[in-house]
Amino acid sequence: MAPRFAAFMALWTVFYYAVPSWHLLTWTVIGLGGVAAVLYGVRRFAPSAPRAWFLLAGAMATLVGGDTTYNLLTDVFGQVEPFPSAADAIYLTTYPLAAGGLLIMVRRRSPHRDRAALIDAVILTTAAALLLWVYIITPTVADQNNTWFANAVSIAYPLGDVLLLAVTARLATAGGLRGPAVRLLLLGVLGLTGSDVAYGLVRLYGTWHVGTAADLGWVLFYVSWGAAGLSPSMTALTEPVARTRRGGTSWRVLPLAVAALVAPTVLMIESLEVDLRDGPVIAVVSAVMFLLVLGRLFLASRETRELDSRAHTRAMVRELKHRAYRDPLTGLGNRLRFQERAERALSRAAACGGVAAMLLIDLDNFKEVNDTQGHRAGDELLKAAAQRIAGTVRPGDLPVRLGGDEFAVLLSDGATGRAAEALAERLVRVLAEPFLLSGGPVPLRASIGVATSPGGAGGTEETLFRNADLALYAAKADGKGTWRLYEPDLYEAALQRLALRTGLDRALVAGEFELHYQPIVELQGPPRVAGYEALVRWRHPKLGLLSPATFVPLAEETGQIVPIGAWILRSAVADAKAGGFGYVAVNVSANQFTGGGFVDTVRAALGEAGLAPERLTVEITETVFLHEGTADALADIETLSRLGVRIAIDDFGTGYSSIGYLRDVKFDLIKADKTFVDQIVDLADHERLLRGIVHVAGTLGITVVAEGVESVAQRDLLRDMGCGYAQGFLYSPAVPLIETPAVRKAIEKGED
Repeated sequence: MAPRFAAFMALWTVFYYAVPSWHLLTWTVIGLGGVAAVLYGVRRFAPSAPRAWFLLAGAMATLVGGDTTYNLLTDVFGQVEPFPSAADAIYLTTYPLAAGGLLIMVRRRSPHRDRAALIDAVILTTAAALLLWVYIITPTVADQNNTWFANAVSIAYPLGDVLLLAVTARLATAGGLRGPAVRLLLLGVLGLTGSDVAYGLVRLYGTWHVGTAADLGWVLFYVSWGAAGLSPSMTALTEPVARTRRGGTSWRVLPLAVAALVAPTVLMIESLEVDLRDGPVIAVVSAVMFLLVLGRLFLASRETRELDSRAHTRAMVRELKHRAYRDPLTGLGNRLRFQERAERALSRAAACGGVAAMLLIDLDNFKEVNDTQGHRAGDELLKAAAQRIAGTVRPGDLPVRLGGDEFAVLLSDGATGRAAEALAERLVRVLAEPFLLSGGPVPLRASIGVATSPGGAGGTEETLFRNADLALYAAKADGKGTWRLYEPDLYEAALQRLALRTGLDRALVAGEFELHYQPIVELQGPPRVAGYEALVRWRHPKLGLLSPATFVPLAEETGQIVPIGAWILRSAVADAKAGGFGYVAVNVSANQFTGGGFVDTVRAALGEAGLAPERLTVEITETVFLHEGTADALADIETLSRLGVRIAIDDFGTGYSSIGYLRDVKFDLIKADKTFVDQIVDLADHERLLRGIVHVAGTLGITVVAEGVESVAQRDLLRDMGCGYAQGFLYSPAVPLIETPAVRKAIEKGED
């Protein structure tokens, strides 16, 4: 719209110069066209401070009014160059109105003080004022043909121009303006000043006539301000703008440099003349300009320091944010990053009807590696695992380390449950490959829980994480090194575990635990019950009799296994004395060795029951040697062995480095795990492996007890390979103490 308006005004300008007799009409149309354009722009674009534009429209209207009055005086009333006249009174009203509108824009644009922009405006205005003083004001005052009133009116015009230049320069130097409106306003003020200067010079050195080239500045004023009002950028002139770093671009520096050279240039010109009439004024202006430039340099330096400080602060904030979202060891994201991304993913999934999916990854047996090989090896393993995880996920997926040996992957938007399952399968396979660390290869496996947002009751990040955690727990229960997808049944199972965990605190005090005993039978020679293994049961008030597999892992997790284990030891020793057992075997958790005091517990139990130490067998698993209390456990085992207590290694062959333990620790018994016994009849490899264990144990003087014997064929094969003892359902399940005499009698009566 602004270009069309400018083209329309250009046609009227041509008409103005082509048809002098229509000056009054065409000039009025040009002036009122600018006023109408501004008023239309205010109505169309609705700036936040319309009064500023109304004042500019009023300024143009007064200039039109002055022009119309002047043309009437000359064309209708026949006056020749009337000055001063009523037209001048109307003309001079233009300047305060225009300055008022521009000042409103300045205040709206810069609600806070901007001393730098103010100094820039003063420098430009001072240079313009010096030129007007030397070439307009001084000659006007020196003209003896004018009255003092005429001189005052003549001086008022350049002073008004100086005022408009100052305010417009302040607006233009505030920064942040990109549209054409501010440039058009500045162009209009320059046009107005140019015509005013031409008018003053003509009046000094000739006779003024309407319709000369000097009128073009006023035309430019009307057209530029009207076009500014029609530009959409006119609204930006009354909107606040944030302070920004001012670049040293030429459009800003060049005018200031030219303005600073005005005073010495004028001084040089006048020095070439005989009379240096304006020397004092030029000197004062030069001093003022020098001080202004110094002040501007000071402000620029301070502003640069402030902005550099802000930039440094922003950089520090970015760095802190980066660190806040990163795991320092592996470089992956951390829990905070995961939570933030998961919340957004769940929101987007809910909005579009999709799903959000995540994997929760736990490195199986990492703690044992960390404890046996040191924290440096553990950190190296964590970094290597993080690299494998990051290299396996898809583009857009977010891998994070949550802490310890726990990782998670948030799948990218659009992922499906199938994609999550496929990724879990790949990660299980990738993480199962040995890790080549600086200390040698390390075998490792990972358990993974998979969850998607529709699962469970809710769609929050907390629910998604909980479901994945439940699936991870199920994967570990399945034997580790695998993955499980969350199912609602897992939540119900978790509630049951929570109830059991809570009930454990009450069970020991309420006397809900009881011991059952499974016989251990001699294989070589006639069958004879050599001893019994004590197996704990929980008679739950609501769930009935629970096996140890149901609650012992929970007791291990919570640490309740320590008081429960102490009760089992005391009760088993007392029952062995009362039942006349050859010996009693008691399973001991690795947790019972931590903190010391286990040997004292054994001594106290034996003393209270009056049972000889050799009639007690303590069964431990290989996890004792991969536990944080390994040193305490080894010391306690050695002490118990010196007391006469027999030591058995349970579940032999299911852990790591079993042969090394046989060499380094004095064991009296090896209990071959049921997994070896199950297939010895059908699979030759299992039979050969178990035969090798029996042979190695015999070489070391260690007795072997085969667990899980359920068939005559297994019994006969074990006897043939030289195994000393067996226990299992072939002989009897675990029974209460009161039933042990009958079981013993049935076994020793003879074999079928």
